[in-house]
Amino acid sequence: MTELVPRRIIDDVATLKALADPIRMAILELAMAEPARTWTAKEFAGIVGISPTKIYYHLNQLEQHGLVQIRDTRVVNGIIEKQYGAGQLDLRFSRRTENDAESLRAAVGTQFDITRDEIDLGLAASTMSIDADAAETERLLVSRSVASIEESQIAEFRAELLNLIRKFEKSAGSGRHPFGMLIALHPTRSE
Repeated sequence: MTELVPRRIIDDVATLKALADPIRMAILELAMAEPARTWTAKEFAGIVGISPTKIYYHLNQLEQHGLVQIRDTRVVNGIIEKQYGAGQLDLRFSRRTENDAESLRAAVGTQFDITRDEIDLGLAASTMSIDADAAETERLLVSRSVASIEESQIAEFRAELLNLIRKFEKSAGSGRHPFGMLIALHPTRSE
């Protein structure tokens, strides 16, 4: 098994384009959410909701860019079954990828689309609610705001936000409820 990279810096356009697909992002999120676990193509396909034959294309794209890795193989009914796992614990984008604004925009758009689709499904299935009196396990929080931060506090604000996310994203165990998060911290134009 190739060693799991703690943090992967995405600095090439080809990898960025590989991330600009909702199916590949869903596979990657599953793998990174449980980095010690291995997954078969059939398991990914069942959760993502596409046929096992179609999932191989996406797994190959992720594998080619080192985003997932083959951790084991075994023979099942005469067929070689691959066991996949995450290639890294965390992803970051390099400033160099800003030079390809179209690919970066597509990757960000994919994140927005996935979040929107998850919310749509949750509301349609009544597994989430915007009602303030809803149970905490079902309550949807969507907020957009603009914070005015002193220049000397920007790094601290960013670090605190990331620490809060990390504190809860890797938690596991009984009684825990998974929540999706999409965080965007970006400068806005002054008006």
